[in-house]
Amino acid sequence: MVPITVLGVLTIIGYGACYYAYGVLIGPMSADTRWPDAALGAIFSATLAITGVGGMVAGRVLDRCGPRPVFLLAGIAGAGAMLLASVQDALLPFAIAYAGGCGLVGALGFYHITQAVAARAAPAAPARAIIWLTLFGALSSPVYLPLTAWLIQSAGWRDAIRVEAVTVGIAFLLAAAMIKNPGCSQSGPSAGRSGAVLRVAWRHTLVRAWLSATLIGGTAVNALIVYQVPVTTRAGLPLGIAAAVAGFRGLAQLAGRLPLTTLTSKLGTRTTLALAYTLAAAVTLLLFAGGALAPVLVLSLLAGAAIGAVYTLQGVYAYELIDPRHLGTLLGMAQAVFATGGALGPLTAGALLGATGSGAPAVTIISAGFAAAAALLLLGRAPAPAAASDPATGQDHG
Repeated sequence: MVPITVLGVLTIIGYGACYYAYGVLIGPMSADTRWPDAALGAIFSATLAITGVGGMVAGRVLDRCGPRPVFLLAGIAGAGAMLLASVQDALLPFAIAYAGGCGLVGALGFYHITQAVAARAAPAAPARAIIWLTLFGALSSPVYLPLTAWLIQSAGWRDAIRVEAVTVGIAFLLAAAMIKNPGCSQSGPSAGRSGAVLRVAWRHTLVRAWLSATLIGGTAVNALIVYQVPVTTRAGLPLGIAAAVAGFRGLAQLAGRLPLTTLTSKLGTRTTLALAYTLAAAVTLLLFAGGALAPVLVLSLLAGAAIGAVYTLQGVYAYELIDPRHLGTLLGMAQAVFATGGALGPLTAGALLGATGSGAPAVTIISAGFAAAAALLLLGRAPAPAAASDPATGQDHG
């Protein structure tokens, strides 16, 4: 239980400081520096891009070397770059340091890494370990959004970044010291090459369907996260209330994670994941009544639960699909795919919102994206899982 607790704290801090906090920082930064809003938004997009691309490399390093070098690099280089960003007065060096630091933390410490480590730390019950990890992770937004706001009000946005960089460094270095190298691959043929691992995994229908659903699901998830507030305020909900209700969505992720052990044991992971996407598709339609408080509250509760379940089930399902020795590689690829969709979703929804002046097309696209992700997961027959083959050789083991 100690490794899962350490990983849980790491997840709270990593996501809190390098994902959720930026939404609170961006306003004070803009007011203080007069840097363009578009440029500040691009910094977040760059962070996601670095997280996605770097996640593929980090997953492979995790499989071959274990978590210690991954966590050490995040704790030293990631936190160090964040500290460097806090002293920059010009936009370009700030953007490079901040996006580089937070992107590195994301690549080396988001769920594609921590879920793989948790599963290997508890080989007798990997699904339970991943679920417990993500129960911790659900606290990230409720903790770091108000914490970041308080730090900014108390000391300014630069000191807020410094404090959060220090917490990142402490969390990753503590994890590197306390967590052994569970389940890391040995060098040589059994470890395989990254390309070979992915080629063999891609031959399986369920892996292709899952990664396709991950791409489309990432599009819908990030579009909803970014545009729930704009759509509801355009429909007439006051900004303060709309933001508070949207913030409740993060805490509601707990509701989607608590019953997962029971649901997956009865329905299976794939079906449970498809049901989570289906629930998100249905409740997104409540945005059509975005000017009324009650429907938006229900939306935040149920969409938060669905998204929380999706984040958790990604790791559980990947563990079922591939040889656990290569779990980091596959989850790193899934992170890159999800980040790609996550970048496309807000762009598409924003273009529709700007072109039409109405939230209806964006709401329709988001709901359809969730529904398509569910359908993709359930398409086709269920062949033998990818774990039945050795990705290094392509030979069946069973």
